[in-house]
Amino acid sequence: PKEVRDAAEAIGMGRNKPLGVKNVITIMFSAEGTLAGQGSADKLSKADFHINYVVPAMRMFLNGTRADGKPLAEIRVFADTWAWNEAKEGTGATPAMAALAERAPLIKLTPFGALWSIIEAEGHAKVGTLAGKMTLTGTSPYDRMEVTLALDNKQRPESATVKANGHVYGATFADYRDNWEPAYLVIFPSEIHWTKDNRPLADLKVTAFKSNPYVVFPVPEAVRQKSN
Repeated sequence: PKEVRDAAEAIGMGRNKPLGVKNVITIMFSAEGTLAGQGSADKLSKADFHINYVVPAMRMFLNGTRADGKPLAEIRVFADTWAWNEAKEGTGATPAMAALAERAPLIKLTPFGALWSIIEAEGHAKVGTLAGKMTLTGTSPYDRMEVTLALDNKQRPESATVKANGHVYGATFADYRDNWEPAYLVIFPSEIHWTKDNRPLADLKVTAFKSNPYVVFPVPEAVRQKSN
């Protein structure tokens, strides 16, 4: 639908003639804030998120303080149908397959990730309105997660709802900025809030953003063997 193309163009995913709407395939962003932990929220002094929307995959570098006051320093990863933790980036892998169901939906809680689902729904994507906002709804045939986006008056994603694995995830995006990168057309919000089943999941203040960086997610052999 034209509305999907307009939303993709509004945040820099849609470019060129003929229009390509998947021009953002990887991102990196840094943030500080809070992330739900065991019982209550962990405080993030610095968190880095590396995302590949094609695989799909994400690596989260989490640093800060746990709710109980102990230090937090973890690297959590998922790629396609595998999940693991790392001692250092790309090394020291420990299988974490039980965490796959809760990690995979998180990439949809970014403006680009949510729009990827709508785009992949192709002719099944639906345009509607809710509380005066234009909405786009679609389910990617690759992961079967239903995503609904609400757009602001500039056609930018303002909020997202993701239904996955029996849970409902939510995201809101605020204060879009275009000065993360030199003279570039891609914009990204500086405030991101996540929920899971209407409970706080993360409050993130974005401090840095980069579009289409080189990020790779080779699945460690130890993880593949553990999954077989």
